[in-house]
Amino acid sequence: MSIYSILDLIGGLAIFLFGMTMMNNNLTALAGSRLRSIMLSLTKTKLRGYLTGVGITIVNQSSSATTVLEAVLVGAGLMTFQQSLAVTLGAELGSTFLGQLFAFPKITGFAPLFVAIGFFGFLLSRNKRYKNITQSIMGFGLLFLGMNLMSDSMQPLRSSATFMALMARVEQPALGILIGLLFTMIVQSSGATTGLVIAMAMAGTINLAQAVPINLGASIGTCITAILGSLSLNREAKRSAYIHVVFQSIGVLLAWLLLMIPFRGDRLYLFLAKAVTQLITGSQDNLARQIAMAHTLMPVLNHLIIFPLLPLLVKGFNRLVPPAPPSEEFGPRYLGESMLNEPEVALYQVKQELLRMGPIIEKMLDESMQMFISHDLSAAKNIKREDSMIDTLRREIILYLAKIAQRDINADQSRLQVAYLFITTELENLADVIERNILDRAKKLMNKNRHFSKEGLEEVRQLEEIIAVNFHSVMESFETENTIKARETLANAESCWELQQEYRHRHFKRLNRGVIVSIETTEIHMDLLNHFNRINRHIYHIAQALIDLEEKNSFNDKI
Repeated sequence: MSIYSILDLIGGLAIFLFGMTMMNNNLTALAGSRLRSIMLSLTKTKLRGYLTGVGITIVNQSSSATTVLEAVLVGAGLMTFQQSLAVTLGAELGSTFLGQLFAFPKITGFAPLFVAIGFFGFLLSRNKRYKNITQSIMGFGLLFLGMNLMSDSMQPLRSSATFMALMARVEQPALGILIGLLFTMIVQSSGATTGLVIAMAMAGTINLAQAVPINLGASIGTCITAILGSLSLNREAKRSAYIHVVFQSIGVLLAWLLLMIPFRGDRLYLFLAKAVTQLITGSQDNLARQIAMAHTLMPVLNHLIIFPLLPLLVKGFNRLVPPAPPSEEFGPRYLGESMLNEPEVALYQVKQELLRMGPIIEKMLDESMQMFISHDLSAAKNIKREDSMIDTLRREIILYLAKIAQRDINADQSRLQVAYLFITTELENLADVIERNILDRAKKLMNKNRHFSKEGLEEVRQLEEIIAVNFHSVMESFETENTIKARETLANAESCWELQQEYRHRHFKRLNRGVIVSIETTEIHMDLLNHFNRINRHIYHIAQALIDLEEKNSFNDKI
């Protein structure tokens, strides 16, 4: 093998990896936050989680990318460890899809065409979406261009007795698995290992018995990316990465055992791979297809065994790597420093923390109203404690958002970051009105042993109920990213203000009639109406921020 062939091999591998990275990045950018939302919404059952893992891995062309994202979501508390298991198993099967594509040697002949379409399409594209599509096409072409270059560079090895003798030793499964594991750990891509092995098969320098162990080793070696990605995450994230190694190791052990069993003049695992290939393709001699099928066969057989035994496996794993005990101290649940490298996920975490504020504020509103109804201040301590919880979340969210702003974020993420800063401040201000102002009015009313009139108390209660509905509607719009209820709340703002004015006039009429309790509580009653109006204004500000954000995003999607 000449120096030029070696350079072609290295260059081909570099082009292959670059094409894979380009395709991965642009397909992921096309999906955007949908990959994350899909993973979160479609993992409620084992089957859906499994299919989600398969689908997302086919899209991003990397089981490592899927398991890293999964570890991030588990570490952030957005996905449970149990939910992640089916996704992990699905990712293992999805990662073999690329090998199936590589087994179509005719595609390599169209590689320059894909590169040309992608490149010239990129030059002519006028928006980000089309640029991502064209770069994905170009990455796909580069993938096969690099593979074709690697295959051509290894043609001379067929006449090398030394190399062929070395490859004969790889037929010993343990050595082949070790080589595949180490190479994949270095390049951090099982797809690259599979591509190189199939390229060698096309060049006639490797047979099925030599290729299979190398691919088996790659199945374990690819776990290194998820493990490295979880090092800075919490214990649950690490557990989701470690169990990936356990699953893959079980699959490799099963395949290794089948490789050691003689069957009809062959090894049982190789016989199965050839039989499945013939069944599906009708061909007995397509080595590249046999290698790809053997690569897919391992997770299929593995999962047929693992799924029934999953509860038992998880129980044993929990003993070896137990989950972290729950923290009793109140604080942010979803904000993690390591997630800042994924701004899309980090912003989603901020949203989860903001949504935690909602029930706390709703409880503060209800407790504050109950004080006026029951004429009892026992809930005051709860309100102060809950306001302190809101202050804690606000402080941590603001600091976290500031750190996100220092990252390399796009225009959409920047708008979201600013909107979350605004919403955080409005929620904290709203809680302060309840804790500082409404609670103060309740204390003054009870310290003076005064009571609202029956009519006045009912009016205040109705107004508080309207505010509670407004707040719940706007927070629901925030959670669902559907501004219909936020728009309805804003549309009713004028009628709400008119109702407050009506309640003021009714109170003045009671004063004019000489109702003693109304005269005694006028100052507190008017202050309370003003404070309710302030709360409503904060709610309207949040609603308007959500509407503005939706309209800006809709406008940018059209560009």
